[in-house]
Amino acid sequence: MARSGRPKAPAPKVPAVNDNRPEENQGGGHEDDCRNELMAMPDVSALDFTAQFTVWAIRSWVQAFKSKQSFDDVTHQTFARFGLSRSALAVDSLMTVLAASAARSIDIRCVQCRLLSPDEALLIDGMAAAQAGGYFVATVALRQLMPGTAARAALPHLVDLARDLSEAGMVAKPIPPYAGLAAPSAAEMPASASRVLH
Repeated sequence: MARSGRPKAPAPKVPAVNDNRPEENQGGGHEDDCRNELMAMPDVSALDFTAQFTVWAIRSWVQAFKSKQSFDDVTHQTFARFGLSRSALAVDSLMTVLAASAARSIDIRCVQCRLLSPDEALLIDGMAAAQAGGYFVATVALRQLMPGTAARAALPHLVDLARDLSEAGMVAKPIPPYAGLAAPSAAEMPASASRVLH
């Protein structure tokens, strides 16, 4: 076969994907930053105050972790101002265990995202169960995010958070079931150590 004298054109470069930025609207009517398949999730503003506060706390922890900032700096010392320093320590300890031992990629959204993720719902359900004394149910929720040994290590931190918030009059309610809210199993997720921040 005769070869052409022209060199082959290099393949075009594909830009890197930043999962913290909204995807460009590709002609659909989708105005929200969140992906279409996640639209069945509840709106954070529809949750009770304690659940909203917990979502803000875990999202702020992930933001601090990813930006290598102090948790206090990211939260502007809100916990200390409201006498919830023990809650801040509990969130930090719980999320540290989760980040180090998650069995799969974990979906914790950016602070501004209006939709709750299934993994955030699991954490709220676990805390609500712990506040009601349902430590077995709380452990089951944690087991959907991390291996059993890690869940047992994380449970005391979740219980500390639940107790401190209860003492401040902040009681969480479990998240009502929504279509598609079940967290994906480890088998359905890519075998990756990366964590997701929407």
